[in-house]
Amino acid sequence: MPELLAPIHPKLVHFPIALFISALLLEIISLIARKEDWHRCALILYTAAALLTPVVVRTGMWEVDRIRLSHPILNSHRLFALWTMWVSLMSLPVLYFLNRERPGWVKPLFVVLLLAVAVLVTFAGHYGGTMVYEYGVGTEAF
Repeated sequence: MPELLAPIHPKLVHFPIALFISALLLEIISLIARKEDWHRCALILYTAAALLTPVVVRTGMWEVDRIRLSHPILNSHRLFALWTMWVSLMSLPVLYFLNRERPGWVKPLFVVLLLAVAVLVTFAGHYGGTMVYEYGVGTEAF
């Protein structure tokens, strides 16, 4: 990774977290208010977060290599980040297909996916934050 971009992971990581959680909140509002526009907005935020997640995961891997990180919590952080990325990415074509072929199935599946991804990204963020705030991992670079 070019040193010009280092450390970029901490600068990018909050975007997909915020987008996934915002999508979940908007979907909850859409279910309560019965407003389709809120659902469409949640889908857009979810899609943006899913597409951004591989970039964030890759920058995390660059950071691990750059600072030669070996930390016991890293494996948990990496595991939940990868699960977040793969579940969200693999869900995009499924949601697209269902929206075209069986629109009635999209909302229930989307709610389940949103809940799953929100839990996964929360755990990934928890472990990442634990490494930074409790152990100071990566703070030497600043």
